[in-house]
Amino acid sequence: MRILSIIIALIMALPLSAQRSRHYGRSAQSRARHATSQADSLCRSSAQTIDSLQLLADTYRQQLEALMDSIRRKDSVEVDDVTDNPYYYPMLLEGTLYDSPLQQQMGVEWCSEFTQRRVPPVCLYPGEDDNLVRHRATNDMLSRMYVSKPWLFRRTQAQISQAGGFIEDMKQTAPLDVRLSDNASMLELDTEIEPVVVQTHRPNFWKFNGNGSINFTQSYFSENWYQGGENNYSALTQLTLNLKFDNKQKIQWENRLEAQLGFQTSKSDTHHDFKPTSNLIRLTSKLGYQAAKHWYYTGQVQTWTQIVKNYDSNSDNVTTDIFSPLHMVISMGLDYKFNLKRFSGSVYIAPLAYNMKYVQRAALATRYGVDEGEHSKHTFGPNININYTLKLAKNISWRARFYWFSNFDYTDIQFENTIEFNINKYLNTKFFFYPKFDDSAPRFKGKKDYFMMKEWLSLGVNYNI
Repeated sequence: MRILSIIIALIMALPLSAQRSRHYGRSAQSRARHATSQADSLCRSSAQTIDSLQLLADTYRQQLEALMDSIRRKDSVEVDDVTDNPYYYPMLLEGTLYDSPLQQQMGVEWCSEFTQRRVPPVCLYPGEDDNLVRHRATNDMLSRMYVSKPWLFRRTQAQISQAGGFIEDMKQTAPLDVRLSDNASMLELDTEIEPVVVQTHRPNFWKFNGNGSINFTQSYFSENWYQGGENNYSALTQLTLNLKFDNKQKIQWENRLEAQLGFQTSKSDTHHDFKPTSNLIRLTSKLGYQAAKHWYYTGQVQTWTQIVKNYDSNSDNVTTDIFSPLHMVISMGLDYKFNLKRFSGSVYIAPLAYNMKYVQRAALATRYGVDEGEHSKHTFGPNININYTLKLAKNISWRARFYWFSNFDYTDIQFENTIEFNINKYLNTKFFFYPKFDDSAPRFKGKKDYFMMKEWLSLGVNYNI
């Protein structure tokens, strides 16, 4: 770079030296000495200019590196390319005395009432605007350059503003061909306002839903089937209705009515064309007052009985009838309710419950644990009820009810399970299994057949209310 500057200076110096020799009429020797001296002066001047530009570039580079290191230490500032951000341009252009760095240094700002004067970029607020941090850091670097290298800055911001630029052109307002006010004056507005009627609706705290289904099953056995068997047809209807009151504050009242009635044909029973396979109507009512987020002080009433009569095979002896027996359990306890993504339900625990068993038909009293000549039996003991629904897959769900009661003399455990496969909105398949343990009736005393089991699998029509 220096060699090129010397060559340019020599080329410029030769015509200048010849012109001066003709003007003053000096001798050739004097002209030669003068040309040599002028060339040497121009070389020194060019070298000084190049050194100043190199010094300015080196100083800017050092200041930029220090600035970027300072910015990197601030978590709230995103470091970017210096050449792509306009806030760094005053350091990359020709040296200019700007007003902003002077105003920043002359102004007084405080980080807080207990700290020293703000000197950007040393004192920065957490989360402060990134561009504001860059602007203040650039002004701080230019201020230091104004003091340490004043000869590098030969023009001011006012000179740049007087020269003008494309920004002045952008300040012109684009003319509008159509004014909205001209069209608006031609509109005719209807000043008549219809009266507004305010209607107030009370919130509905009641929620009702339900489900009904009809399922069919057919079994066929050939005459030579090695295990034997009996052809039969069966049908099962189920109905579940839920009515819930929730005032969205503390009180919840849940009511559920369940009904199941199923029949099956049997050729071996010559006295009856159909025999009941499922025969139940059950009502559950829970009134709860919220004690904590998921816990409720709850009073519960459960009662269930049969819908139709049932008989022994090939006999007219009645084995069960409506209100024979009738069960009623009244209890007070705590109810824990949960509702997870796929698992929801409640766990009800009652330290003390009143259990009444009523048999209307006197002949069936002893069959269901009631003393002979009596129609009812009253016992007390703890009670646990667990109801839950588990979503096994998109179209598969598992609903269960667990019931436990004991008076420390006998125990009644029921575990009803229904796994439902939904084929579409109306068709489904249900698998029901119902293990039960009951040692309350005298007919079971001294035997080991307290455990009972019932299950069925069917395809049917389903409808959600």
